[in-house]
Formats: sequence, structure tokens, C-alpha cells
Amino acid sequence: GHETLNVVIPWSPRQFQFTAKHNTLPVRGGLRVGGREIAFEGPQSYACLDFGRGIWPRRCTWNWGSAAGVCAGRTLGLNLGGQWTRGTGMTENALCVDGRLHKLGEELAWNYDRADFMQPWRIEAPASNRVQLVFRPVLERIAATNAGPVRSRVHQLFGHYEGFVLDDAGARLRVEALPGWAEEHV
Repeated sequence: GHETLNVVIPWSPRQFQFTAKHNTLPVRGGLRVGGREIAFEGPQSYACLDFGRGIWPRRCTWNWGSAAGVCAGRTLGLNLGGQWTRGTGMTENALCVDGRLHKLGEELAWNYDRADFMQPWRIEAPASNRVQLVFRPVLERIAATNAGPVRSRVHQLFGHYEGFVLDDAGARLRVEALPGWAEEHV
């Protein structure tokens, strides 16, 4: 009964991307690092499955943010995207509240400091006000590829979200210390 986000982004008759974002998936298990074992279970252990297939444009930039946890007794997942869907009429933006998907059809405004990605990020829904979040990074991962004509650079940050979101019915959900990530990929 857990709903997930699945969209097709149509750039042109020959270029498209199908993406499936399955977040807020409860996790139970463990991870062993050397002689140390880390258990994953309980109300704050969630996973995200990101699956996609398509033919991308030669140049593309995207933002992606995801988070999951319990806020005010409700299980809340965020899937927030930006830039790569602009102008297509589609977005990959949604909330998952207690297993039910709440689609956010508008483009989000992503505001962050490209000279210092560790500064707080603001992510907002300017037209509807359904998303008013601040993402506070605590760790940055940078990955770069430069293989001739194929180049990419990603700044992936892990931290916590705070602020509020509105579900489909307009109910305001307070977001406090919700663990997740945000990234810019060029």
C-alpha cells in the first residue's frame, strides 16, 4: 500500500527520462565496518530506491533532494527535484505522508551558495507555498568524472531539513531535523 513517484520527462521526441523514486521505505538490517556493526531498525531507518532509464540531452544540470523520517508522529518522505525538468510540464516533486503520495506539480526554487555548498540551502514552492524548507548540510561528498567528451561533477550533501510542507488537502506538516540529502549535478 506504499505509493511511489514515477514520471516521464519529455525533452523532445527522441530524448526522455523515466524516473522512479521510491522513498520512505522502512529498513531493517545491519552494516559491518571492520569489527563494528551498525544496526538499522526502528522509526528513523528508511531507504530510497532511485531507478531511471532514458536518453538524456548532451548537457544537463539537476538538483535532487530526498529525506525520510518521522515528524510530529507522521511518516514523511520528500522527493524534490529541480532544473532538469524545467519547461517540460512535469516535475519529480512529491511528498510521501504515511505511505500516500502528494504530488507537487510546480517547479521548485533552489537557492544555495555554489561557492560554499556547506551553507544552508533554501528550497521553496514559490507559486503555491507548499514547500518552505531549509536544508542544513553536515557532510559534503564531491565526485567528478572527466573522460574526454563525458564530464560530470556532483556536490552531494547530507544533513537535515527543517521548515514546513503542505499536503494535497492543505494540511501543514512541520519538518524538524528530517535526515536526508541535497545535490547539484552538472
